[in-house]
Formats: sequence, structure tokens, C-alpha cells
Amino acid sequence: MWEASDRLCSKRLKPLIPILLPALERHGRLDLDIELRDKLLTISAATMDRLLSEVRAVARGGQRRRAGMSSAVRRSVPVRTFGDWNDPPPGYVEVDFVAHSGTSSSGSFVQTMVLTDIATGWTECVPKACLRSCH
Repeated sequence: MWEASDRLCSKRLKPLIPILLPALERHGRLDLDIELRDKLLTISAATMDRLLSEVRAVARGGQRRRAGMSSAVRRSVPVRTFGDWNDPPPGYVEVDFVAHSGTSSSGSFVQTMVLTDIATGWTECVPKACLRSCH
């Protein structure tokens, strides 16, 4: 399911399992006994992280992901999944800025403003060039 979901993080994969699992079974991609199926439907994101740790390392070619200077920010910003929105109508959007600067925000780089409609998944991305000290 991790591969079928394009390697989603566990927190985003967990609410997708009740939809993804039956679809994979229906299309002949998974054939699970009832006990394993029930475990997958109740697995926690933390347990998924533990079970996928070796698979993720192999997928990265054995390299560990660098935490970088944004790890504190990543820990403090909650990740919402499609199951956390209480079915909003189209037009309710979330906007994020993504800095394409590596581990340093000095020098020239590009930021992308990413606007996503929560109900439909429609996404628009607009690049913004940042020269030297861009805020």
C-alpha cells in the first residue's frame, strides 16, 4: 500500500487504508487473510513508520534522510490528511510556500506558492524567485 500510494508518509497513508485496501483487493493486487486485513485497518501511523523503516532505507539507496534545519518546524506543524477536514465544500483551500533552497535560504532560489482546494484536490503552483534575502 505504501508503494501504491506513491510512498505517502504514514500519517497520510493511515486514513487512506480503508479506501486503498479494498481497491487493491478488488483489482487483484492484494489477497489477504482476514486477520492481516483487520490489522492493516487498525494499524497506527507510528507502527507503520516502524514497519516501513527498513523498506524506506532501501528505497532511498541506504541513505538516511537529513533532518536539516526545518525538523523543528516539521515537528511543530500538524499534518492534516483528507480525513481531518470534515468534508468541506469546494473553494475551501490551503496555501503553503515551499522553498527550493536546500538546507540554506541564502543566495538565490525559488519558492513555490502551492494552493490546494481541499474538497477537490485541485492544486495550483506559482513560482516566485527569491534573490538574496527573500521574506
